[in-house]
Amino acid sequence: MIMSILTRNNVRLLGNQQADKTLVFAHGFGTDQTAWSEVAPAFFDDCRVVLFDYVGANEKTVPFFNPKKYRQLYSYADDILDIFEELDLKDVIFVGHSAGGMSGTLAALQEPTWFSRLVLLNASPCYVNEENYTGGFSTESLDDLFAQMESNFHAWASGFAPMVMANPDRPQFASAFAKTLSAMRPDVALAIAKVIFYSDHRSDITRLPHQTLLVQGKVDIAVPVDVSYYMEKHMPNAILTFINTEGHLPHISGAQEVIQAIRPFVN
Repeated sequence: MIMSILTRNNVRLLGNQQADKTLVFAHGFGTDQTAWSEVAPAFFDDCRVVLFDYVGANEKTVPFFNPKKYRQLYSYADDILDIFEELDLKDVIFVGHSAGGMSGTLAALQEPTWFSRLVLLNASPCYVNEENYTGGFSTESLDDLFAQMESNFHAWASGFAPMVMANPDRPQFASAFAKTLSAMRPDVALAIAKVIFYSDHRSDITRLPHQTLLVQGKVDIAVPVDVSYYMEKHMPNAILTFINTEGHLPHISGAQEVIQAIRPFVN
């Protein structure tokens, strides 16, 4: 059983294994745990650090992907709780990017005593624009996005990556993102994208009791700043901080800004 869960999510234990604090980093769509390679080491001295991959993120985890199981973010939340249980993790500081952060939020609602606090980086409870809510996408634009993914996945990935990553003066970041995106199996990527972009967890975030740091980059095509203001307003114990980054993946393109934003909260 231990092998299956730790293998399923490609779990790695790093940092100071004797430390009192445990940090769990969760990646978002189109990346895997390597997205944290510039951020996580900053906490190795003082924390036990857990990295993992969501099922379907790459070749290692795709054999465990079952479209019937992974039809909602709650399934990914269950996987997080499986990892916590296997490793006997308690009082975890959970750091999650984008949909990875929302999955952690749902996990914390199920087992609140297993978490001490959360950091949500460019996360969103709902991506679709509605009356009195700006999520960032119209249903038409999502239909178009999914059609492009279906017709030519690799062409879509090579166009989507620079748009979402931004930072055109540093094309290596978009290239790296295109690489992890393209490492996903196209049908699995499409299934996961639909789960994420059609999810609506606005009612769930109102019930999260934990202290939560919302870290938002100033320019993000996938998660507009209005979303962070919405979360700050509707989450009971949220603090919102902005970092001077552009793009949806600031932990890759602006790692130092992310480290500086979360370190005081972690400590």
